[in-house]
Amino acid sequence: MGAAASGVSTQMQAEHDPNAAFPWWVRFLAKGVGIIGGFLAIFFGALGLISLDAKCILSVLLQMVSGFFIIALEAPFCCQFVDFIEKVARFSESRQLWHKAALYLVMGIVPILLCIELNTILGSGTVFCCGVIYGFMALGKKADRNNMMAAGDPAWSPQVNQSTIP
Repeated sequence: MGAAASGVSTQMQAEHDPNAAFPWWVRFLAKGVGIIGGFLAIFFGALGLISLDAKCILSVLLQMVSGFFIIALEAPFCCQFVDFIEKVARFSESRQLWHKAALYLVMGIVPILLCIELNTILGSGTVFCCGVIYGFMALGKKADRNNMMAAGDPAWSPQVNQSTIP
């Protein structure tokens, strides 16, 4: 129990690190959208099992699996009854942001491509949105104007090609 408590305190310190690349609310937004998206994927997947089309049933089953997987990665405390979830969550936290973004984007788009129905769009669409947020986080912060002008192409400088009209 002590190891779990120390792991939680270490994670909280990492999440509230003032030197982190993004503010705390951006990281919590990504996690929140992932958790809500996972639950919505499971909910709308269960509703989609009523379908008669085999491709749609396969699509909502994939959606439900991806929803559970995202909940396990983003909120491992929801899955404490599964033994290996803590190891998976630690592995997930050590990955770079673009790895998560690519995984969530693929897990969100595949069910939509298999069966375009409202329940797959709503369920897998939120998973896809979480991937988009992680993708923007992976791109990083935008530089300020002076750094952009210094690193940019000189042709885009405001002093170039300035015509003087009398």
